[in-house]
Amino acid sequence: MTFSEKCVNKPVTTVLIFFIMVALGIFCIFDMPVDMYPDMDLPYMLVYTAYDDAGPEEVEQSLTRTMESSLSGLSGLKKMQSKSQSGASIIFLEFDYGTNLDTAAIEIRDKIDIVRSYLPDDADSPITLKLDPSMMPIMNIVVQGDLTPEELRTIAEDTIQPRLEQLDGVASANVIGGREESINVDIPRDRLEAYGLSISTIAQMIGAQNVQSSGGTITSGDKNYTIKTSGKYKSIEDLKNTVITYKPDSLDSSRLVTVKLRDIADVYDGYKDESTLAYLDGKPCVMLMIQKQSGKNSVTAAKNVRKAIIKLKADLPAGVELVETSNTVDIIEQTINEVVSSVVQGALLAVAVLFIFLRSLKSTFIIGLSIPISVFVTLMLMYFKGMTINMISMAGLLLGIGMLVDNSIVVLENIYAYRQRDAKPKVAAILGSQEMVTSITASTLTSVCVFLPMILFRKKLGIMGQMFDSLAYTIIFSLMCSLIVAIALVPVLCSSYLKIDKIVDERKSGIGYGINQAFNKFFLNLDNGYAKGVRFVLHHRKTFIIVLVCCFVLSIVSVKFVGFIFMPESASNTVGIEVELPMGTTLEVTEDTLRTLEEIGKKELVGVKYTSVTVGGTSVISASSETNTGAITWTLYEAKEREKGWDNEKSAKDKLRKYFNTIPGATLSFSSNSNSASSGEMSIDIRSNDLDLVRNTAAQVEKILKEQAAEFVTEVSSDVEDGLPQAEIVVDRDRMYELGLNIYNVGSEINAAINGKTASRYTKLGDDIDVIVRLAEKDKKKLADIDQVSVVNSKGQRIPLSSFAHYEENLSPVTILREDQSRIVHVKAKPVSGVSLDVIQTGLLKIINDNIPKDDAVTISISGDYEDMMEAVVNFGAIIILAAALVFIVMASQFESLIDPFIVILTIPFSFIGVMMTYAMVNQRLSVVTIMGMLVLVGTIVNNGIVLVDYTNLLRKRGYDLEEACVEAARNRLRPILMSTLTTVISLAPMAFFPGEGSTSMQPISLTTFGGMTFGSVMTLFLMPSIYYIINSRRMKKAAKKAAKKEALQQKKLEALETNNA
Repeated sequence: MTFSEKCVNKPVTTVLIFFIMVALGIFCIFDMPVDMYPDMDLPYMLVYTAYDDAGPEEVEQSLTRTMESSLSGLSGLKKMQSKSQSGASIIFLEFDYGTNLDTAAIEIRDKIDIVRSYLPDDADSPITLKLDPSMMPIMNIVVQGDLTPEELRTIAEDTIQPRLEQLDGVASANVIGGREESINVDIPRDRLEAYGLSISTIAQMIGAQNVQSSGGTITSGDKNYTIKTSGKYKSIEDLKNTVITYKPDSLDSSRLVTVKLRDIADVYDGYKDESTLAYLDGKPCVMLMIQKQSGKNSVTAAKNVRKAIIKLKADLPAGVELVETSNTVDIIEQTINEVVSSVVQGALLAVAVLFIFLRSLKSTFIIGLSIPISVFVTLMLMYFKGMTINMISMAGLLLGIGMLVDNSIVVLENIYAYRQRDAKPKVAAILGSQEMVTSITASTLTSVCVFLPMILFRKKLGIMGQMFDSLAYTIIFSLMCSLIVAIALVPVLCSSYLKIDKIVDERKSGIGYGINQAFNKFFLNLDNGYAKGVRFVLHHRKTFIIVLVCCFVLSIVSVKFVGFIFMPESASNTVGIEVELPMGTTLEVTEDTLRTLEEIGKKELVGVKYTSVTVGGTSVISASSETNTGAITWTLYEAKEREKGWDNEKSAKDKLRKYFNTIPGATLSFSSNSNSASSGEMSIDIRSNDLDLVRNTAAQVEKILKEQAAEFVTEVSSDVEDGLPQAEIVVDRDRMYELGLNIYNVGSEINAAINGKTASRYTKLGDDIDVIVRLAEKDKKKLADIDQVSVVNSKGQRIPLSSFAHYEENLSPVTILREDQSRIVHVKAKPVSGVSLDVIQTGLLKIINDNIPKDDAVTISISGDYEDMMEAVVNFGAIIILAAALVFIVMASQFESLIDPFIVILTIPFSFIGVMMTYAMVNQRLSVVTIMGMLVLVGTIVNNGIVLVDYTNLLRKRGYDLEEACVEAARNRLRPILMSTLTTVISLAPMAFFPGEGSTSMQPISLTTFGGMTFGSVMTLFLMPSIYYIINSRRMKKAAKKAAKKEALQQKKLEALETNNA
C-alpha cells in the first residue's frame, strides 16, 4: 500500500494533519522575530590594553608587538590589525567564519599569559572583548523642553535612563548633551602659597574626612548591635567646614588655629566642563542613544522602548517631551512588508496563470491551496529551526512560490487524465498520484540538491554563507512541503472533497463555453505552431546551435559592460554625516562646523522631519572625550508619508556630497547604514616599516584621489592623524632630586592643578556627585601659568616648577596602525554609486601608478569591496559547479544513463544569455545577490528538461521514429512546461520590476531568475529536442555500423564454411 493510497483511504485524518500544521504555522508567525538580515555571528575580537603616560611608539614597541607575535599563532585567525596610541594598545582580530569565539577568547588569554612577563609593569592587564554589530544604536530619543540642558540631563539620567535600561532587549541608553553636576572646589593660587598647600594634599584631606567605617559588633543583653562611624558629608556646609590644615595663631603662637576649606576655596554646586552637546532642529536638548542587547531582536526591542516611552511621558514634568528622532527599525519593517506584499502578489498572479491554463475553479483551487499550505508549514519549520523573518528568508519564500505549484500540477493533470478515461474518482486519485511520485520526487530533489552544497559549505562562504543560509533553508523547506502536499493532499481533495469531474460538453452555448472554445483553439494553434517550429529547428540544428553559442559568448563578454558591484545598497530613512576636525580642536569650533552643515541642510534638503546634531562624544575605546568630532543626522519621512519633490536618502546624499570639500580642515563622511550588509568601501593599503614614509605616501595618495579620481570614488579619507599640539615639560632630574622631589609627585601635581582632582563623592538625594578640587580658572588661562605650579616636597616646602623644569611646545606623536605585523595606513573611499567595481579598481591603480613614484620600501594594494566580490565569485562559482554535479547525479540515476542528463545540463549555461539581457534592459549591475539567483536557476531550469527527455524516451520505446518522437514529445509537454515556467516567472515579476525602496537589495535574485527562466524555457523547448536528436542519431549510426559489421562477419563465416565443405 503506497503513501498516497493510505492518504486517499483516510481523507479526514490527512486533512486534519495539514490543518494542524497550518494552524501551527500561523501561530509561529506572530512569535517569530523580524529583522533585516539573518542573525550573523561576526568573528571579531578585540584586545585592549591601557598603558598610561606612554607614547605611541613605546606602546607599539613594548606592548603591541610583543602581543602580536604571540597572538599571530591563534587558530582560525584571518587578519590582525592593531592601533598603538598614547596610553593604549588595541588589537583587532578577525577570525574565519564559523570560529567559536568563546574558545578563541580562552586561547587569546592563554597566548597573552605566555608573554605576560615581557609586558611593561605599569601597563594594565589586557581586556578581551567580542565585537558585536549590536553595538550600533537602534534608536535616538531626544528630551526637550523649556528647561536648561543641565536640568534635562538630570531628568534623563534619573528618570528615563534607568527605566529604559531595565527593558528586555535594551543594553544601554547613553546620555549626550548637558553637563554633569559636580561640586566644585576652586582654589586661587595665592591662597595655596599663603598656606603652603598643594591641590593634591587638599584633595587627600577632603577624601579622608568623608568616610564611613564600621566598628564591628557588640552584644548587649540578648541583642547584637553593629557599630558604624558615620563620617559622610551631609551637606555642602559640612564640606566647607572640613579642616584642611592648622597654623599658629598670629597673637598667641603656641595656639594653633584651624584652617577650613571655606577659608581658602570657593565651594559651590556646579557642573563639570562640557564634553558633549546635542541639538534638535537647532534647539539645545539632551539625547539618549539606545543600544540593543546582543542576540536580541532589534524590532522587538524598539517596540518595548516605544511602549515604555508612552508610560514615561506621564511621569515627566510639564513642558518636557520625548521625541524619537531616528531609528534603524522602521526601515526594517517597511522592507519586510514590501517583500511580503511581493510574496502575496506573486502568489495571486501564479493562481491567475493556473486558472487560464486549467479553466476550472475546482482544479485551480486544489492547486492554489498548495501555496498557502506550503508557506505556513515552511514558516513553522523556520520557527523551530530558530530562524527569523528577514529580507532574505522572505526572498526564499518568494522564489519558492512559483515552484510550489509544479508538483501539484503534474499530479493533478495525471489524475485528470484517468478521469477522462472513465476511472472512478478514488481509483483515478490513487493511480494518478502513484505514477507520478518518482518523477516529482526527482524534480524536487534536483532543486534541493542545488542548495545543499551551500548549506554544507557555508563556512567557506564567510559572511555571504551566513546570509544566504536562510534563503537555502526556506527554499528547501518549502519544496519539501509542496512535495508532501502533492503526494498526500492533492489526491485526497480530488477523490473526496472536490471531486474532479469528467468534462462532458453538454452545453454548446453560453459565454463560458465560448471562452473555453477560444482558449482551446488558441492552445491547439500554439501546440501546432510549436511542433512546426521544433521540426524547423531540427532540420537546421547546426546553424541554430552555432547562433546560440555566439550569443552565449557575447553575453559573457557583456559582463564587463553591465558591470558588477559587491552588494546592492540597502535603504534607510536617515542621512547622517560624521565630522572629524584636527585633533585638539575645541568644542566651540566643532560646533560651528556642524552649524554650517546644518545651514547647508536647511537650504538644500526638502522634506526633513528632524535634524539632530551631536558635538563631541566618547568613543567606546578612547578614555577621554573627543572634542574634535561630531555628527549630524537628518531624519527623512517614510516612503508612504513622502510628498512629491521631497528627498529620499539617495537624493539627499547627492545634494550634500558636493559640499564635502568646501569645509576646510574637516573630514566628512556619511555615517554607515547599520542595516547594510557590506561596508561599501574601497581601501588603499599602504604598508612600510618606516613610519614617516607610510604617512607621507598616504597623504599623497589621499590628495591625488581627491583631485583626480572624482569619477571613481567619493568621500576620500585616510587614517593618518595630525598630532595634538602639546606642551612637553622637560625636567632637570639632578636639580629635582636635590630639591627632594620625584617625577611621580611632579606629574600628579601638574595634572591636579590643570585638570582638577576628584577628591571624593558627595551623596545628594541618593545620587553620588563628584567633588572636584582644582585651581581657580584665572590661574590657568595661558601656557605660561604652568611655570607657576608649585610642588610640595617631603619637608613640606612649596617649590615652583620653574626652578627645576621648563616646557617646550611641540606636536604629540600619532597613532600607529599595524596590520598582520607591519605598519600600515588605509586611505578609504566610497565607490561612486553605479560604477562597476573592476572599472574603479583599474582606474585607481592607474592614477596611483602614474603619480606616486615607486619605492621598494612601500607596498600599495587595494582591498575592500572588489576583493570581497572576487572571493565571493570564486567560492560561489565552485558551489554552482558542485550543485550542477549533484543535479547531474540525481538525473543520471533517474534516467539510468550518463548521456541523457547532459542533454538537460547543457541548457543551464545558455540561460545566462537571458540573465544578461534582462540586466541590460533594466540597467542594473550584477552583484553577489545575482549569484544566488543563478543557483535558483540551476535547480528550476532542469525540471522542465527532465520532463521533456523522459517523455521523448517513452515515445521512442513505443516505436516512434527519432524525429517524430522529438516533435511529438515537444507538442505534448508544451502546456505543462509553459504552466510551470509562467507560474514561477510571473510570481517573480512584482519583485523583479517594481521593488519597493527597502527591497531593492533583493531585486537581483528575482531579476536573475526571471531573465534566466524566460529565456531558459525557450531554450528547453527548442534547444533540447535538437541536442537530443544529435546525440541519439549518433547513437543510432553507431548501432547501425555495429550491426553492419556483425552482418559482414556472419557473411564471412558462412562463406568460409561453404568453401570448407566444398
